[in-house]
This record gives sequence, C-alpha cells and structure tokens, in this order.
Amino acid sequence: MMKKALLATTLVMGLAAFTGASARADSAAPPVGAPPPPPECGGMHHGPGGRILRLDGIKLTAEQKKKIKAVFDANRPEDPKAGMEQARALQEQIRTVLTTPGPVDQAKLQGLEQQISALHTQRALHMLQVEAQIHDILTSQQLQQIAGQPEHPPACSSKVPLPPKPAQSGKPE
Repeated sequence: MMKKALLATTLVMGLAAFTGASARADSAAPPVGAPPPPPECGGMHHGPGGRILRLDGIKLTAEQKKKIKAVFDANRPEDPKAGMEQARALQEQIRTVLTTPGPVDQAKLQGLEQQISALHTQRALHMLQVEAQIHDILTSQQLQQIAGQPEHPPACSSKVPLPPKPAQSGKPE
C-alpha cells in the first residue's frame, strides 16, 4: 500500500513539474503521457506562474509602469525553457525507474521527487522576490486597492455556467 501511495504521489508531482500545473489532492492523476486539461478560466492565479499582486484595474503612473517593466525584464530567465527541460529530464528518469522490470528503487524515486520539489520551491521563491519588488513600487493606496480585489478575477465565475435547478415535485423533502 505504501509503495502505491508513493508511486501515485511521484507520478502526480512529476506530471505537475512537466506541465507546469499543480495537481489537486482531490482529483485523480491524469493518464501518463496525456497533459491535464487547461484551467477553466485562463490559468492558475496563485499556482505556478500565477501572481498574487494582480494589477488589473490599478492605475499606475508612467514611472511605475517603467519600473515594473524593468523588474520583469531583470528577472526574465536567460533560457526560459531550462527549468522545464530540467523537470522533463527528472520526469523521464522517474519513468525509467517505474518501467524497469524488477523491484522499484524507492530511494531513487524519493531522490528524484525531492529534486522536482526543489525546482518548484526555487521557482516559487523567485516569484515571491519579484512580487516583493513590485510591492515596493506601489503606493499604499494601490496596495489597499489590490487587497480589496477578489482573490480570483470575476471573469472566472461568469464563464462557468450554473447548473440547472432540479424540477420541483409536489412532495416536500
């Protein structure tokens, strides 16, 4: 049972690293080799690649726009595909371990999983540093406006149709 749990966790985390999407604990892992479906409303808002300080609707001065652009430009990776290629290579190593006949090398799987987790942590910390730099550019009033925004943009809820109401029968429930 422990092996199956470790195997399932490794597969889910490997696919998350490969696709750039985080796996939800309450959903089943997609089939190996098939990418997960795209998020319903344009991406993950706080997941990998997501920003916490959403600037939609915040009026920025020309100077602030220039500084924010400079922050993003300074933090753009030299090779944007390097992290993805590194995660893909780790995923391939996991696949090799899991498809090799004989007993599964649990220690190797755990080591590969730790490397994938380290990549995620490194990227998340880098994104938080960028967010902190943007925070320092904004005024107190702008930060209050951002704090007052809903966590998810309103477009998300408007794109998901409401389920039809069940027909009322004459019987009380």
